[in-house]
Amino acid sequence: MYDIAVELHNLDADSIPVNFLNAIKGTPLEGMNELNPRYCLKVLALFRFINPSKEIRISGGREVNLRTLQVMGLYAANSIFVGDYLTIKGQEFSSDHQIC
Repeated sequence: MYDIAVELHNLDADSIPVNFLNAIKGTPLEGMNELNPRYCLKVLALFRFINPSKEIRISGGREVNLRTLQVMGLYAANSIFVGDYLTIKGQEFSSDHQIC
């Protein structure tokens, strides 16, 4: 993760979406373990530390991996993607709205 965060810093990316694995049935990564919510928060904090002035956005997989700690992700990130994603359904918009 460190190398990716540094590379994005070197590229001077203005907006950094952070996706977490959501293993989908029928895909090569099916059956992969979910990530620990605390690990996901550490990843977000790392990206914030290395890219302090950039837009950090929590993207796909947040519901599955951050679980009840989703709101804590907003300490490090500026925003979350709400609603559905390209290949999977996200949580209900009203649930996303309650986080903020």
